[in-house]
Amino acid sequence: MDRRSLLLLTAAGLTAGCARPTGSTGQTGPVDVQLAEPVQRTSPMVAAEHYFADQVTALTGGRYRVTVMPGGVLGDDNRVTEMVRTGQLAFCKTLVTNLTAYDKRLGVTGLPYAFDSREQCIQSLDGELGKRCAAILDEHGLVVLAYFYGGDRNIYNRVRPIHTPADLKGLRIRVPQNIVSIGMINSLGADAVPMATNDILSALQQKLVDGAENSLVFYVTEQHLTYASHFSWTRHQHAVDALMVSRKWLADQPAAVRDAVVEAGRLAGEEELRLWAEATDEKTDLATRQGGRLDDVDIPAFRRALASVIRDQRGTFGDLATLLPDGG
Repeated sequence: MDRRSLLLLTAAGLTAGCARPTGSTGQTGPVDVQLAEPVQRTSPMVAAEHYFADQVTALTGGRYRVTVMPGGVLGDDNRVTEMVRTGQLAFCKTLVTNLTAYDKRLGVTGLPYAFDSREQCIQSLDGELGKRCAAILDEHGLVVLAYFYGGDRNIYNRVRPIHTPADLKGLRIRVPQNIVSIGMINSLGADAVPMATNDILSALQQKLVDGAENSLVFYVTEQHLTYASHFSWTRHQHAVDALMVSRKWLADQPAAVRDAVVEAGRLAGEEELRLWAEATDEKTDLATRQGGRLDDVDIPAFRRALASVIRDQRGTFGDLATLLPDGG
């Protein structure tokens, strides 16, 4: 069963579980809803979300309009995800490893060096691993419409070049608010500083942190290069985000609208992959031209330094760890 089939089954389940008639709200104009996004509007993910919004409008014949709200204006990942879960907000896009408050097994995609390549990561998301994560989130009122690939994550800072884990000693590095990322950076000898995505830029500006870790696209589009010129290709993780709709909100919509939202999500997932690949080449060149110092690192040394994190955290993810490419 492919990812689209799983999502269509989810939509079918929503139909069966909705006892009251839908679509009879008496509203004459378009239904306006919002999509919360923590990153800035220049990100290819935001472009994919605008594409999603256009598809929703087209597939519903103009009856529904989605407004993308980038830059964390509606709140951080944790806040907006909870708003979507409870039906206060229709859509959001969130890093999957930030969803461990609902089920700790969702941190599995953030395990260091879990995937060897972009292709391997995407194949896993299209396969059983992606389906199992979507099923877990559905139990918590969050319906996955698409997985967005966020590139390989790397470490950058304002102090010095990083070539080996020893170079990180004493640096304060921002990480997402999840146990895997915190343990990973601490194991490398740096001090992990958990922080919401939309707070990183100001923390760099005020020197509350020395650096962060994320994709090169994020590094450039969020303007972090200006405050942290040393970028090191650690490739320690492959970022996976989930574009989600509120199960509660979706259940209140007519069946044809549910189908349209699911299809728009599938199309947006395909578009995001294309946009991300295009942006990676463009932003790599731009980073160099804007003064970024892009350094290779001793990958085997980083793998050795993170071996304990990989070993200690695998048990946290239970059966989902066996669905990783190396079989857990």
